[in-house]
Amino acid sequence: MFKKILVGFDGSENAELAFSHALSLAKVTSAKITVLWVREALPHFPESVDEIAVEEEAAQSYFKAIEEQVQKLLRLETISVEVKCLRGHPAQQIVECADKGAFDLVVLGNRGHHGFFSRLLGGTADRVSDHAKCDVLIVKGLHG
Repeated sequence: MFKKILVGFDGSENAELAFSHALSLAKVTSAKITVLWVREALPHFPESVDEIAVEEEAAQSYFKAIEEQVQKLLRLETISVEVKCLRGHPAQQIVECADKGAFDLVVLGNRGHHGFFSRLLGGTADRVSDHAKCDVLIVKGLHG
C-alpha cells in the first residue's frame, strides 16, 4: 500500500498528531517515513551580514529542536525516520519533495503555527492537497 510517507512538520501539536498517524500507518505497511520542515524565506531584506548570520543560526537551532522533538516522539519505537529541512514556501516545497522523492503519501496537520491566517486564506494542507500527485492525509487536530 504505502512504501514512502512524507510528514510535513512544523513543531506544532497538530504536526505531532499527524506524525503519530504516519507512524501508525508505517507500522502496518512497513513504509519509510521522512519528516520535512520547511524553513520559510526571510520576509524582509536583512540590513547587515550579521542579521543574516543571526537568522541562519536561529533556523539551525530550530531545525535541531525539530529533530529532537521527532526523536522524543520515537522514543519507544523501532522505526528510523529521516528528518529533512528545505527552504521556501511550505506547500510548494512539500509538493515538490513528495514528487521528486516518489512518496506514496503526504501526512499533514490541518493547521500548524499559522492557524489564524490559514483559516482566512487557506493553509498549507489545503494547497498540498490541491497540488500533490500522491495521496494526502490531513489530520484534524485537537482544536479544529
